Amino acid sequence: MQTTELLPAVTAPSGSVERQTTLAGRQSEEYAKIMDRFLSAEMNYLAQLKACLRRKSVVRGTVKLASGRMSQYYIDCKRTTLDPQGAVLTGHAILDVLRQQRLRPDAIGGPTVGADPIVTATVAVSYLEGKPLPGFLIRKDRKTHGLQKQIEGIELKRGLRVIIVDEVCTTGESTLDAIDAAEREGFEILAVLSLVDREEGGSERIRERKYPYFPVFTAKELLEDAGDESGASSETTQDTGAPITVNRRSP
Repeated sequence: MQTTELLPAVTAPSGSVERQTTLAGRQSEEYAKIMDRFLSAEMNYLAQLKACLRRKSVVRGTVKLASGRMSQYYIDCKRTTLDPQGAVLTGHAILDVLRQQRLRPDAIGGPTVGADPIVTATVAVSYLEGKPLPGFLIRKDRKTHGLQKQIEGIELKRGLRVIIVDEVCTTGESTLDAIDAAEREGFEILAVLSLVDREEGGSERIRERKYPYFPVFTAKELLEDAGDESGASSETTQDTGAPITVNRRSP
């Protein structure tokens, strides 16, 4: 007969449990203060997101867009949506649009990789607000291995009511491709959102297909007086071979 030797009980040092409990309580209080600040109307997070996009994402210079067009500016949203503060502001902004438009989706998603940080920020903030909203990502093409899915992150159910979100709308091509993929799975598109609308035909194409479209900002709003912000400096990079100036406020 096999016997089991019991290990001696481990007793926590006197006062250690109390100290841990006190520390956890303080951390919870600090976290609550941070969230109260972010959720407070006084914070005006839309204004701060606008300033963050101007400071981090507005790129001046001759660049070639994905559409093949040449432009005198570029909006690199991922510099904002992958920034710690920018991500939280982005999540709140997207959820605010949904509330304003009285949209109650089952999930939110968009084309990878532009929509990835926006979707992630939105679902995380929705959980912290106590109203969890699942997210999904749409590949350009269906995988040829594994589960061979084009849409990742949620159970694919026909009739799912969803929001399609993207970072910048120019021609609308990537957004419309994502819409087509979602509809092939039987999703119902409630509305389409983008962080920025360049107002170069894409939003019109989306609306022509009878989808409600709501941008958080237009490019015009971000470009107006963007170079006049206090503390702005210039940074030159080499992207397309031409000098590119990034408006950036000193931290």
